[in-house]
Amino acid sequence: MSILPPELILDILLRLPHKDLIRSLCVSKAWYAFIHDQRFIKAHLQRSIETNSALLSILIWSDNPEDAPSGFFSLTFRDNETIGAAVRTEHPFKYAENYTDILGNSVHGLVCIRNCVDWEIALWNPSIQKLKKIPFPSFEKPQFTAYYGFGYDSVHDDYKVAGIGDCHTESRQVHIYSLKSNSWKRIQNMPCNHFDFHSDYIVFFNGALNWLMHPVLDETPHIIQTLNLATEEYCQFSTPVDLDNVTLSLEVLGGCLCLCVDRFGAAHDVWVMKEYGMTESWTLLFSIEPEAVPSMHVHSFKPLVLSKNGEMVLLKYKFYDSVFFWYDLKKKSFKQVEFRGHPHVSTVAVSGVGSLCLLDPVIVGRDRQVPSTSKKRKLLSREGSLDLVVKSTKDDQS
Repeated sequence: MSILPPELILDILLRLPHKDLIRSLCVSKAWYAFIHDQRFIKAHLQRSIETNSALLSILIWSDNPEDAPSGFFSLTFRDNETIGAAVRTEHPFKYAENYTDILGNSVHGLVCIRNCVDWEIALWNPSIQKLKKIPFPSFEKPQFTAYYGFGYDSVHDDYKVAGIGDCHTESRQVHIYSLKSNSWKRIQNMPCNHFDFHSDYIVFFNGALNWLMHPVLDETPHIIQTLNLATEEYCQFSTPVDLDNVTLSLEVLGGCLCLCVDRFGAAHDVWVMKEYGMTESWTLLFSIEPEAVPSMHVHSFKPLVLSKNGEMVLLKYKFYDSVFFWYDLKKKSFKQVEFRGHPHVSTVAVSGVGSLCLLDPVIVGRDRQVPSTSKKRKLLSREGSLDLVVKSTKDDQS
């Protein structure tokens, strides 16, 4: 391999799936340093996103007492829109039987998870089994109910977690965790004093955390509250329709913020915001009437992902069931999804990319693991300059 030019080595490695790259760590010390380097990790992630080469996967938490021990499973999509077998994933926490929440949606293959018994919280890359436990924020009042959102700050190239303390008063504390600094800081209290949290998770989209707020007084409409992770500024915008006596949830679908409206058996509507932050861009993507549903028990859905051709959406029944359907947007027909290794599904997250994130996180002030930065540079120099190679590869792609 030493006779190959460094740009060719990089081009080969960038094309490898993340699992093959993990195995390639054993090739040599130079390759180990090369693959661990943050510049390579970012270049590999960017290529996966731009080429859409990674298979989609669904991460499932299952806690059915009738099944084998509770734990995580992954389901992989294929090009023909079929779903592979459910494969058990090694549990990241010490006590696998403890109920674990998936907090929000996946970002760059990472998920934020919380052990609801030992109250551990962590960032986790299930595809390469890397875990970063993080401390809980120090709220002023211990009786606060805490809500968490996870996202990525592209301006500062930093993964962040927001902890929102809610004690049903006019003061809602907000703390931000930075992976780079490995610490929390308190920011400005959240506005919207006359609104309460909606029960669904906070979702990340377009550089901001987004969550539903429902009014204390019935005559006030619902709003969507946002927190920009780079500027730490709040914003809000309205929901698309009059939403009395409905159940709402926020999702991300087809590159848009998505609002799901369950009208308690009357219909299930899914709206998408075509231009983020522009309330006039809300568009009804589809509406499912009760008589169209193939099962009388399946009436409230969570949309997971659009098919590659954009004509079908994968739906999951929301409430503790393992029923998945492909819904044809044009024909308005259902096709139930069958998969092997059928776990009981409690919570799910869709990952659009397998990545090397957390393989070697940049954490300011930490004790570096071997190899050190200086040693990496020596090892990388044997294969050539990674800075020049990454730059030349990007220029070729453009």
